[in-house]
Amino acid sequence: MSMPQIHLETLPRSIQLLMVLGFLALAAFPFVGSDFYTAMVVRMMILAILAMSLDLLQGVTGLVSLGHAAYFGLAGYVLAFITPQNEAISLYTSLPLAVGGSALAALVIGFLVVRTHGIYFIMVTMAFAQMIFFIFFDNKALGGSDGLFLNFRPDAGVIDLENKRVFYYFTLACLVAVYVFCVACSGAHLAVRCRAFE
Repeated sequence: MSMPQIHLETLPRSIQLLMVLGFLALAAFPFVGSDFYTAMVVRMMILAILAMSLDLLQGVTGLVSLGHAAYFGLAGYVLAFITPQNEAISLYTSLPLAVGGSALAALVIGFLVVRTHGIYFIMVTMAFAQMIFFIFFDNKALGGSDGLFLNFRPDAGVIDLENKRVFYYFTLACLVAVYVFCVACSGAHLAVRCRAFE
């Protein structure tokens, strides 16, 4: 009897070509789009990063979570709280703190959530996300429904994130890096599953 095997998925050539064309279109967009649409595409790329992380969680591991955006929002609030009103904070200080704040929340919430299965897992993740939402939404000290505003983007040293075009390409580079990371994680996950069947 042969043992089951899991092969890493290879995208069809047509999809690979579309991805390359999409990347080239994104790379050229700041030269043809207005500032308004360029800023909109930056927001779309940031949300695409969130979507890829959600795909990694649900599509690869099979953990259906309805609370994924809570950690995204928490990182934003951590950044808003630690940024001074009249100067930019270093990206190399703020990024680990924002990610660490979200990771700490994920550790505490995950400690409770992983004890559930199936529909209960989904409902508990949604319940925690709603609790975090109402903690910030109903609290005037935390910005309430208006949220918190940043007067400056983080200072990245030689990379001037205040420059709109530089910020655009920085976001595009982050999008590509996250995509490569998610593909590597997917491959590692499938390789572990394959070894488990041996």
